Amino acid sequence: MLNEREKILDALREKPLKVFEVMRRANIPNEEACQSLLMKMRSEGSVKFDIHKGRWHIG
Repeated sequence: MLNEREKILDALREKPLKVFEVMRRANIPNEEACQSLLMKMRSEGSVKFDIHKGRWHIG
């Protein structure tokens, strides 16, 4: 799981992305697993979600 976290953070370093874009760049095949991991990372404070634009970015 740590490897997937690193992939997500690498994908978000360039620009804020939507969930499908994060999945594609981080090579995570399951949308539910990706969203779950993003939510865990959000509660830890490592990523944030912009509700108006629908994009994730590094917190």
